[in-house]
Amino acid sequence: MTENKSFALSGARIYDTDSESYITGGIAVKDGIITELGELSRESAAAAEDVGGARIIPAMVDVHTHGRCGCDFCGASREELARLRRAYAESGTATVIPTLASGTLEQWLEATDNIHALGFDGIHYEGRYLSPEKRGAHAPELLKNPDADELRTLMRHAGDMRVHVSMAAELPGGDEAMAAVIDGGGTVGLAHTSATYEQAMHAVERGLHSFTHVFNAMTGMSHRAPGVVGAALSSGLYTEFICDGVHIHPSVIKIAYNAVPHDRFVLITDSLMAAGLGDGEYELAGQPVRVEGGIARTGDGAIAGSMLDLFTAVKNLSAFAGIPFEQALPAATSVPARMRRLDGVTGSLRVGLRADMLLLDEHGGIDHVYAAGERI
Repeated sequence: MTENKSFALSGARIYDTDSESYITGGIAVKDGIITELGELSRESAAAAEDVGGARIIPAMVDVHTHGRCGCDFCGASREELARLRRAYAESGTATVIPTLASGTLEQWLEATDNIHALGFDGIHYEGRYLSPEKRGAHAPELLKNPDADELRTLMRHAGDMRVHVSMAAELPGGDEAMAAVIDGGGTVGLAHTSATYEQAMHAVERGLHSFTHVFNAMTGMSHRAPGVVGAALSSGLYTEFICDGVHIHPSVIKIAYNAVPHDRFVLITDSLMAAGLGDGEYELAGQPVRVEGGIARTGDGAIAGSMLDLFTAVKNLSAFAGIPFEQALPAATSVPARMRRLDGVTGSLRVGLRADMLLLDEHGGIDHVYAAGERI
């Protein structure tokens, strides 16, 4: 890893989010921030490294992930958090929003303090306030009804980080808990929910921001009972999808992509600590998990997170939906950045934003990763 966060690259094809195409030219970075794009100044051009027509795209933005490479964000030490950040960067993800699965309040508070100390951009609480009927891999003894006072405490510990909470808002206390998060400057996603379509739309009216891993752990859609899936596909809110071909059939991904506004379609990994490692015994949300053939399941057979990285998810979306890679790319870069109110920081290649970017090789793989201008 290089410590030089000021440099220039020339002779590149640079991804433009607005047009979903490339501009030809260079990019200059000073102290980790993009300062020039396209035609470089004489000084920058003289010092630039010519990359020979290579493509430069924004680095991935993963807003829903529990861990990888043997570490889980809930319980990770500060040293492990630093290693996690490096592991994500090596896979092409420069911006990570740590997601805490169900744990005790004390575990969540300790994890929040550690994540805040490491300077992450945000935090995602996905657990505790979930429907027992749709708990997935979350241990039932760790679940409770939404609690506004608890959430206010968590948000105080989160400090200046963006806070997102996934909950089953139809549970008792849901309205009050949503209000506590929104009034505190956070956002709420509907998740692990047994809500009806009508209950989901009530949450939309109360200020719901998004739907968490759509199709998974929520009421399905039929022609007379649209369920939470129907609300997600028709509401115009942000919608998360795990695009690994396991959680959702590829044809259903294509249907969803055609139904949801593309500036609201978000790719996530929902990865667990096993991601980047392989088959074996692991843990998630207080329960043991076994990974076989690249699929993680609890003892009762529930799918428990993914083994996915977000760059692979983009390629999967391109294949599943039958769209160009360049059209799929915003779902893992600019759209999740906007979803977490980070579009003024990262997610696109623009002057003034953080130099989070990937230099691709001739085969479309990742050659180099830059996180805040630092080459990994």
